[in-house]
Amino acid sequence: MGTAMVAGFWRSHARASRRAWAYWFIAPTTLAIFLIFCYPLGVALWSSLHFDVMIRPTLYRFIGLGNYTAVLGEPRFWAALQTTAIFFLATVGATMLLGLIVALRLNRDFGRWNWIKPLFLIPMVVTPIVVGIQWKFMLNSQMGVITHFARVLGLPVSAWLTESRGAMFWVIAVDVWYFTPIVILLFSAGLAAIPGEVLEAARVDGASEWQTLWHVTLPMLKSIAVTALLIRTIGGLRTFDTILVLTDGGPGRVTEVVNLFAYRLGFYYFDMGKASALGWVMLVVAVILVLIYIYLLKATAESSTAVAR
Repeated sequence: MGTAMVAGFWRSHARASRRAWAYWFIAPTTLAIFLIFCYPLGVALWSSLHFDVMIRPTLYRFIGLGNYTAVLGEPRFWAALQTTAIFFLATVGATMLLGLIVALRLNRDFGRWNWIKPLFLIPMVVTPIVVGIQWKFMLNSQMGVITHFARVLGLPVSAWLTESRGAMFWVIAVDVWYFTPIVILLFSAGLAAIPGEVLEAARVDGASEWQTLWHVTLPMLKSIAVTALLIRTIGGLRTFDTILVLTDGGPGRVTEVVNLFAYRLGFYYFDMGKASALGWVMLVVAVILVLIYIYLLKATAESSTAVAR
């Protein structure tokens, strides 16, 4: 009896010791997450509940949800939100569609085009600020490359980034150019994972190429599509630096998205309280969208498992 108790004690001690070592191993990562992610969010939340204007430090005080009601009652916020929605829907929709089309094309001629897939990573290794600078030079109305080719082809040339419709079009086009490659690679990986026997069985049953795509290929790409949509949603909602370099929200406020408005509130008007409140509003919107996507991803995975059984 005594021996069993001693053995049980030592086993319990060994488990506790392993658990303690596990905590020590994850401690650096936990600390890094807290310092990089949780602490700034907490500071922003605290600031959003206070009158925090840097040029008026003596007026710093707690005002509760005052910053949130002020931001939500600001017409400029709703204009920026509308611009963000247009930008988000256009870029996400175009990126997903182009990514799928190109991936399907590459998958048809796998052997011939396989070498080109690594080249799709090139835009992703360039920082958004550099991307904005490059495109701003190319769109220069006097000596830009795009302007030059437009003249060669006899197309009308204009100040691409200083006209309302042109500015919005090119801001969307640059974002689509930047993010489409990662969507292509995701869909390519999903297409490569589809068993050849499934496609062959569809052809044997007399399905046309379009029917195979619609009833076999696309349903089996649902989980990849939701993952790509999740990545694009996060990228679309946090877009800021490329637009800042390209148009600075202009002409006027035609391309001013919510993130750019928050930046101006904080660093032009020094109203960190309203800027933090606006950041938290967009964080809540992003979290809601991400939760919806996670639910869709989970539902897709469960349906796929049910079909497999």
